Amino acid sequence: MAKAGKRKRAYNAGLRQEQAKATRSRIVEAGRRLLAKGTYSSVTIEEIAEEAGVSYQTVYSVFGTKLKLAHAIIEVGFRIEGVEERAAEFARSRDPEVWLRGVAQISRSIQEKCADLFRFMRESGDPQLLAHYREHQTLRLTQEGFLPNLLARSGRLLPGLSEPEVLAVIWAFSGNDLYSMLVLDRGWTPSRYEEWLGSALIDLLLIA
Repeated sequence: MAKAGKRKRAYNAGLRQEQAKATRSRIVEAGRRLLAKGTYSSVTIEEIAEEAGVSYQTVYSVFGTKLKLAHAIIEVGFRIEGVEERAAEFARSRDPEVWLRGVAQISRSIQEKCADLFRFMRESGDPQLLAHYREHQTLRLTQEGFLPNLLARSGRLLPGLSEPEVLAVIWAFSGNDLYSMLVLDRGWTPSRYEEWLGSALIDLLLIA
């Protein structure tokens, strides 16, 4: 009687896709840890591979270049849920102090998750990453553009401030530079930063 041949294991495409996704996520997380602490030019693909627990050939096969990996890190890192919904909620209030404390809360949410990425992009020296950084700053300026008019109509805006000046103050104070100096460099907690920023904007822009 002939022996039955060994049954071949069924190819599980879904499992392979999940494994590939998990490997990609591990590489992105490892790259973020190293690139955010070091510099773009000093961190090597080999170091990222070792941090991720994979071979450097795997990193190259998934991303091709360090620049493409850096773009993936930024794309994943900037996914923050609920920011637009919270901004709309604050805007529905009639209290200008609520609007400015909303700016502080949203700034904290973004910076707490992405401050290391902003710093990395700005200090990378790579033209494409610097362009991404500038695009984000321009987008933030556009998103905050409705506030000066709301503040002016509230009757609480300090006299002598033009709408462009109000927007410049909000944009500068809620940006990455100030958060980095206070939280990353001086050791403030994100909650202290949020409370201070809300109070500072109220003092700078509104009549008591």
